Amino acid sequence: MPGRSNPAASAEPTKVGGIEGIAFLDDATRPTAPPIPGATEAQRAHGRRLGLYHRYHLDEIAGVRHALDRFLSGLGTAGDVADSLATMTMIENYRNFGNLCGRQCQLLEMHHTIEDQSLFPRLRRNEGLRPVLDRLSAEHVTIHALSERLQMALRAIALDPAAEAAASLAEIFEMFARTVASHFGYEERQLEEALGVYRIEL
Repeated sequence: MPGRSNPAASAEPTKVGGIEGIAFLDDATRPTAPPIPGATEAQRAHGRRLGLYHRYHLDEIAGVRHALDRFLSGLGTAGDVADSLATMTMIENYRNFGNLCGRQCQLLEMHHTIEDQSLFPRLRRNEGLRPVLDRLSAEHVTIHALSERLQMALRAIALDPAAEAAASLAEIFEMFARTVASHFGYEERQLEEALGVYRIEL
């Protein structure tokens, strides 16, 4: 993403996998949030609502996977995959705002602003959360890079629907889907208490 720096150079995802230039996620390098003394079960339940937004995105990813599987098996077209990807709220959010949450909360009529610019700064009052927030922001950059690579692969296969292009598209999509799911799980676990304790509206 042009002009965006990594806010957590000391916590960059480890470079693994086979897609050049992308740093994938590694649980071993992820910081963990310290428990917040006095956090209640009701507050944790509020924080778990973040998962509702994530499930929406995961359902969209499942729809793209279905279109991709049909294409790879010869039952669908590259256009079907492109159409599915084009309607993904998360991809559009990345394209417009370079941020995981983007404007999806507004689209769902929830009064949330983008994570990096609104939610995370409000959580930084908890010093122990800062390494986690930095890592989450760094992962946003990784996922944005993967989403751009995915769109490039779709354009390539539209021009030349050869087996090699199809294999590249499948590889990038699977890495994108795995990375997003991993990021969502990490974010939900680490922010569960803080979202409730600091009364972050979801």
